[in-house]
Amino acid sequence: MRNLKKRKRHLLYGIIIFNLLIFGCAYLPCYLDKKEMARVKKVAIFPFRNLTQNPHAREIVTQIFLAELGKSERFKVEELGNIIDFMVEQRLRIGTSLDRPRLRVLRKRYKIDAVILGSILDFGERGGVPYVNLTARMVTTDTGKIIWKACIERNGDDYIKILDIGKIRSLNQLASIVVEELINSMG
Repeated sequence: MRNLKKRKRHLLYGIIIFNLLIFGCAYLPCYLDKKEMARVKKVAIFPFRNLTQNPHAREIVTQIFLAELGKSERFKVEELGNIIDFMVEQRLRIGTSLDRPRLRVLRKRYKIDAVILGSILDFGERGGVPYVNLTARMVTTDTGKIIWKACIERNGDDYIKILDIGKIRSLNQLASIVVEELINSMG
């Protein structure tokens, strides 16, 4: 009897761990400071850092993020051209973290409350199925504190409902859906 209870408990723990691993990798691990996020009115999106073999991933993901965030109307979004000019002036590389003095310059010059920085970990196809893996974070320009961060990993098969209905076949379409999910995780 005792052995049976022990087996059931081990099975339950195994199921819990399995679900955490499976759903933890597919869903958005996220941090959100709702109080600080409520104060953010205007953001700047810096070009995403491309850690993939796809040379176009940075431009595609950054432009999709700009478009989707603008469409969501959550925040005013600073023009990407101004951000690139700022990066050139400050001699910042894409993917470089911003220190407090530079954050303050952004705040003063463009009235930006927070910046969004991100990395593209994977952007391509696996077995003929589009695959995207992104991380992103939002940092306040006054304190340099991270107030939101999330990562997401999806492939085109994740959206199949039944008999291949809902399957995403285009990498750009998958990127748009993934970015929309990231933006929705902002609260």
